[in-house]
Amino acid sequence: MSEPAIKGERLTTWTVAAEGERVLLGFEDDAGQHCAISLPIEVLSALMMTIPRMLREALAARLDGGALRMIHPLGDWRVERAMGADASLLSLATPDGFEVTFALATPEADRLGEMLRYSAEAAAMRPPVVN
Repeated sequence: MSEPAIKGERLTTWTVAAEGERVLLGFEDDAGQHCAISLPIEVLSALMMTIPRMLREALAARLDGGALRMIHPLGDWRVERAMGADASLLSLATPDGFEVTFALATPEADRLGEMLRYSAEAAAMRPPVVN
């Protein structure tokens, strides 16, 4: 049995509950009515991890073969040492405020540094990416 769906046409607002346990997402539906969904942080976190895969699958369905990708401009980045671990924290942010942080074990951080150092050479060896 399929569950009823709200056809959201645009995100209108979002707010974080005072205690930080839930987020309220406001939408305008396909009839122009305002509606909202309240999600606990755990569900929002699960969505954050799932949405990129959803976008990839939707784009693959649009362009047979899956060559189309969501590409975001890099606005800012920083590298920090993780406390109590042999790792670095790599934070990447877009100009509009989307940010994600990755924990990199030292060997992966070293590999990434080497790859970036030689990025022009490495990129020249690969076929161009269509965006």
